[in-house]
Parts: sequence; structure tokens; C-alpha cells
Amino acid sequence: MASKEKNVREGQKTYWERKLSQRIEVLTGDGLETDMIDKDIAVKKLRAKIRETLHRLRTIESKEKKIEEMARVKEEKKAAPLKEKSKKEKASEKPPADAKAKKKKKEEKPSVEAKEAAPKDEAKAEPAKEAEKEVKEAKKAPKAEKAKKKPAKAEEEKKDEQADAAPETPEEA
Repeated sequence: MASKEKNVREGQKTYWERKLSQRIEVLTGDGLETDMIDKDIAVKKLRAKIRETLHRLRTIESKEKKIEEMARVKEEKKAAPLKEKSKKEKASEKPPADAKAKKKKKEEKPSVEAKEAAPKDEAKAEPAKEAEKEVKEAKKAPKAEKAKKKPAKAEEEKKDEQADAAPETPEEA
């Protein structure tokens, strides 16, 4: 929109200032005092338009400053990350490798204490495993019931069809 451009708003400002000065000249030519001129509705509206335009100009200028600041920061980021990135990459690569190595060592060579503690842990884990199995079976059961119901319905429909097709009395057969 053109009204969002700085030069357009500056043109509007000069336009409203010119209109205000013309209105004040007309009112002073009629012999009104400055108090009466300040109370004139047209003068108030023109001054409001000027204030609005000034506010818009300040907003446009602040946006321009913000854009310039963001561009400056972006340029700084482009120049700086080359060194910082390599340090960050090195730091981020080392810890996960160490963690993976530790996990592998633990899995490969369980300690004697871990072996002794394992039966205790298994005893605790068994009820949890059983509970999980029950949950899974409970989920499977409704599916099996649904599957069973479908053939039953089909069988009932077949019986109904046969009953309709079959003669009702033995004489008709």
C-alpha cells in the first residue's frame, strides 16, 4: 500500500498542514480570536489528521530501524558462526559417542552384582509382564468376538432365507 511508504506520508503531512494554514487564514480574516480558532471543528479535525500522520511516520521510521538492525544482526551471524559452529559440532558429537560406548560396555559385560540382582528384578518384572499380557489379551478379545459375531449373523441370514424358500407345510413339498 502506498500509504505505508514514508514519502507518501510526508506528502500527506504537508497537505494537511497547508489545509490547516488555509483554514486559519480564513478564520483570522473573519476576525476570530485564537481561542475561537482553536475551538473550530475543522481546525481540530485538521490537527488530528496531522497528529495521525506524524504517528504513522514515527511508526514507519521505527520499522525501518528495526529492519536495519535485523539486517545488521543477520550479517554478524553469517560472519561469526563459522568458528562457533565447528566448536558446537565437535562438542555435540563427543558426548553421544561416549554415551553409546558406555551402554555397549554395560550390555556386553554385566557385573557379578548385576547377575545376582537380576533374579530379584525378574521376580518384580514378572507381575508387570503378566499385567501387560492381560491387557493385550483384553484388547484382542473384543476383536475376536466381533469376528465371531459376523459369521453368526451370516448363518442366521442363511437360515432365514432357507426358511422363506422352504415350503411351510409338508403337503406342499
